[in-house]
Amino acid sequence: MKDKSNISLAVSVLAILISLYSLNSKNDDTLFIKSENKTYVSADPAAKNKLDDLQKNMRESPLTPTMDVGQKLPKTKIKFNSDMHEFGNVEVNSENKYSFSFTNSGNEPLKISNAKGSCGCTVPNWPKEPILPGESGNIDVVFRPSKGQAGSKQTKTVTVSANTSPENTILKITAFVNKAEE
Repeated sequence: MKDKSNISLAVSVLAILISLYSLNSKNDDTLFIKSENKTYVSADPAAKNKLDDLQKNMRESPLTPTMDVGQKLPKTKIKFNSDMHEFGNVEVNSENKYSFSFTNSGNEPLKISNAKGSCGCTVPNWPKEPILPGESGNIDVVFRPSKGQAGSKQTKTVTVSANTSPENTILKITAFVNKAEE
């Protein structure tokens, strides 16, 4: 969140500088008074009106960053006992199951909208009903390694999307897939 604020601030400052440069390049000395090393805003009432117009145009510009202060951040949190599981050595075409346990540590019902594996060999199953605050649940993952994965260590992810902040949580599974005997 802090990074977004810093970026918004930098973009705003840049927009102001570009606007000031544009106004100065038109030789409009009624709004700005230049001295040796500094530029001042004129105290002339006509100049104040121009400055007010400039600020209004900047607020209405599509290039000016905005923040939706009415947007409410989710009060729901998901806390996993562990976000990683190591299967060890597994065989090609085997079914390797693991349940990631979690708790709703927020104060609103937790709604998991999706859980997606990084490839077709990793299939998650998640609760479809909301999990009330303080209650727990599981995301079951089945890893079915293929021949193409034989003889190598595999790391797969499951992206869990829910009404949390951040919206996505990443779970990882790893395994070494033994070479298939021929």
